[in-house]
Amino acid sequence: MGRSELAVIEPIRRSRLYQGIVEQIESLLEKGELRPGDQLPPERALAEQFQVSRASVREALRTLELLGVVETRAGGGTFVRQVAPDDLVRPLHSLIARGHSVPDVIEFRGLIEPALAALAATRISDAQLAELREILAAQERRVAAGEAYAEEDTRFHEVIGDSAKNELLTTMLAVVWDVLRASREQWLQTNQRAHASLDAHRRILDALSRRDAEAARTASAEHIRAVGEGILKLLGGRDG
Repeated sequence: MGRSELAVIEPIRRSRLYQGIVEQIESLLEKGELRPGDQLPPERALAEQFQVSRASVREALRTLELLGVVETRAGGGTFVRQVAPDDLVRPLHSLIARGHSVPDVIEFRGLIEPALAALAATRISDAQLAELREILAAQERRVAAGEAYAEEDTRFHEVIGDSAKNELLTTMLAVVWDVLRASREQWLQTNQRAHASLDAHRRILDALSRRDAEAARTASAEHIRAVGEGILKLLGGRDG
């Protein structure tokens, strides 16, 4: 549904111009006064409300479109976009993969995953506990057969993340896991490391089964620390 005007619009000081328009539209989104799917007023109406030129409005709309906030649809009209998860994940992956060292990424994981495990201990469902047991059993079979088990290892941590019921944290962690994927898979290859990973997962699952948040936090922290140290030794302390 189209709109003829926006709420709480203020005239834009000439020194701010299009940046001010961008900030105010983003503010309306944060307050819920603009929602995904809403159509913005036409350029002429926006220019009158903001008391700026139509050129400044066009520049602001181009900026918002580049940021993924709005989209111009066939047939005319500028609309607030429906935000998809990938819209957030792609730039986050680029930022983490290119802008930060592996030690930084591992330290982030060591801070966040134990907290997620503690949350999971209080929120995990019986069905999720059953799934973790199945994953652990599959991991045990693969280790016994001398097969790669990176898929089970990753899924084990994903289920814990899901059971913590904090989508923001799990989205960020999914990016971190992906950034570390190659080095994790390489580190997990030896038999000694495989058994160490199994033992750690058993301790985490035991704590979750007992709904013991502090035990889950401790078991997860010890596991992430050991894996992180192993990856850094594997990489020789260099960014990878």
